[in-house]
Amino acid sequence: MAWIGLIAYIAAYDIVAMKTKNPTLSAAFYKFSQSKLGQPTLITFWFYLTAHLFRWIPKRYDLFRQTFETTP
Repeated sequence: MAWIGLIAYIAAYDIVAMKTKNPTLSAAFYKFSQSKLGQPTLITFWFYLTAHLFRWIPKRYDLFRQTFETTP
């Protein structure tokens, strides 16, 4: 359900931004991904997210699981 909410938020924001001639979140993400700082930052975050989702990271090192998971 959270993914649907995130997609809806991005789509709504982008629509409003286009109508008001402001930068969209999609354009900002693309611009950041092309910068010298953005590329390694996004690659690192993407790797961490993938490792988290596939549970390759032990719970004691996984900040997402430590913060949001209630089961031991």
